[in-house]
Amino acid sequence: MSHKGDKETKMYIYVADVVSVAWNKDRGEVLKRFRGKKSRQKLADEITARGGECSHQNLKKLEYGESESVSLKVLESICTALNISISDFISTIEVTI
Repeated sequence: MSHKGDKETKMYIYVADVVSVAWNKDRGEVLKRFRGKKSRQKLADEITARGGECSHQNLKKLEYGESESVSLKVLESICTALNISISDFISTIEVTI
């Protein structure tokens, strides 16, 4: 939280250095919104067809916010199958040091 007059601190890191992304119900809702009417199984099949790995069960856990984090590799696979970029999906990557 920032207060009036406080300066915001920004930290930049290379996406290649990111191993996983913090996950929550809000991000699950974003995933659900991007998936639209496409079934989780169809999305999982498209991810697999493009060389990625993410089962429909894992997609369900992500959509319901039941995962604490998701690997960047899996998130990239999901975004590729949805024809969006990771930056379309998330605007902030939470970094735990």
